[in-house]
Amino acid sequence: MRQAFPADSFAARFARIARADPGRVALLGARGGGTLLGARGGGTLLGARGGDALLGARGGGALPGARGGDALPGARGGDALPGARGGDALPGAPIRYGELAQRVACLAGWLHRAGVAPGEMVALLIRDEVCHLAACLALLRLGCGQLALGSHEPPALRAELAARAGAVVLLAEDARDALPGLPLLAAAEAADPALAAALPDAPGTGRLVLASSGTTGRPKLIPLTEAALLAQAGRRAGLGAVRHRPVGLDHNNGKRFALFTLANGDTLLLPGASRRIGLDAACRAFGVDMLGLTPHGASALLETSREAPWPAATLIDLAGSAAGGALVARLRAGLTRQLQVIYGTTEVGSITRAGPAELAEDPDGVGAVLPGAELLVVDEAGTPLPPGETGLIRLRAAGMATAYLDDPAATARAFRDGWFQPGDMGRIDAAGRVTIAGRTDDMMMLGTVNIFPAEIERVAAGFPGVAECAAFALRSAA
Repeated sequence: MRQAFPADSFAARFARIARADPGRVALLGARGGGTLLGARGGGTLLGARGGDALLGARGGGALPGARGGDALPGARGGDALPGARGGDALPGAPIRYGELAQRVACLAGWLHRAGVAPGEMVALLIRDEVCHLAACLALLRLGCGQLALGSHEPPALRAELAARAGAVVLLAEDARDALPGLPLLAAAEAADPALAAALPDAPGTGRLVLASSGTTGRPKLIPLTEAALLAQAGRRAGLGAVRHRPVGLDHNNGKRFALFTLANGDTLLLPGASRRIGLDAACRAFGVDMLGLTPHGASALLETSREAPWPAATLIDLAGSAAGGALVARLRAGLTRQLQVIYGTTEVGSITRAGPAELAEDPDGVGAVLPGAELLVVDEAGTPLPPGETGLIRLRAAGMATAYLDDPAATARAFRDGWFQPGDMGRIDAAGRVTIAGRTDDMMMLGTVNIFPAEIERVAAGFPGVAECAAFALRSAA
């Protein structure tokens, strides 16, 4: 019997893609021969049963759906892996949507049988990338809230974040990750298809709670519903059939990147693939169409020595912080002209996009506002400013968060009258193109003139020989 899904749920979108095209490749670059919810170092992890390489695989045979050694669906030109070009023999079998969906349903059924109920908040601490992603999707399917705890974070911070989010259980792969006062659930049986069949209808109540980096104080907790995730994913559609971002799934940006890729039916090259063989090699071998990087990561990429040119088909997607015209110019001159800059926030999602043509004309800009999003420039009283004038940026879009969790003071500062105010300053020209000037808390005063360090830094960074620069105020003796 087919289970029911609310139309606007992430679980429904994922299930619909998997039913329509089960052979479509969902994940590439899985470590250890493509183990799913699988064995690492021979141990049992999130439901590997009987030592099978894949949950449900029988006797070590071919992947479900493959016939007599046929090439896997999605392979191009006889390549060893779907998405791989040039016949490179790379570790890890591809994981397809139908296969991933079945394993996710089994794991959701296991969690349901273990007593995890829709609406409950679950803390997630799983280092294995495929296992982490499967658990994330299973919790959405079950209608639970979830908060990923970074394995790189100290245990005290993990415990604090779990408590603030209201977690009632920790789903983890290692008993050594246990947190005081929080029950630990180490899933050990998730391969039985009967577990999936016994699942109730999807409630559509899943929530993803994302933690900010905390660089401006205590980390903020940002709750996004399934419907919000889908709306934000829609503004990232059509940007690449094979996508990669070398950031772990326990990080805010890495998690959203992975979910948005799957929500659009595209293929995710898992983060660890490029850590093992390098970004250039991973993009070339797996046919990556879109590589997501922070400006810092792109700058580091420029400094990497390479024997071959950057893969011409790989578009670099700059997001996460302001790129600046100097970096864009260096990337265009020294690496590739296939660049785009995205401006947005975790709270609201992507708001603007500047593609290769726009960046060639205006390397400092972040492009025009995307359909479904709004950007307003206002003065300190909230009055909209005319084109070309610099002021406070306000954002509004489908799928935006409406508050922070457990932080009413920060909510009051940032969420106003249906708008989100990220603390950025910027301007819009008469053609609707947006430029980010800097942060409100960075602004310096020289007499009655407002000066933004970012604007000074952009000019200084353009001088030959300047690798890094920072502008800041020194109070005069007067």
